[in-house]
Amino acid sequence: MTAESTYIVRFSPDSTKEEIDETKSHLTDSGAEIVHEYTLIKAVAVRLPEAQVSALEALPSVEGIEKDQEVKAI
Repeated sequence: MTAESTYIVRFSPDSTKEEIDETKSHLTDSGAEIVHEYTLIKAVAVRLPEAQVSALEALPSVEGIEKDQEVKAI
């Protein structure tokens, strides 16, 4: 069984709604689970195996991916 983690997938600022929707469809079709859609930034939180991250980074509408983690203000 493959361990899954949650990642923040940021879309390029110039990505259209159609491009983002297509990428989200690609994510769910490949077995990822979208757990949150952000409204202030073009991004989603997805749960997927680490092995799928590099393929996801190659998609043209994806600007970056980072592991979701707790952030604290000092």
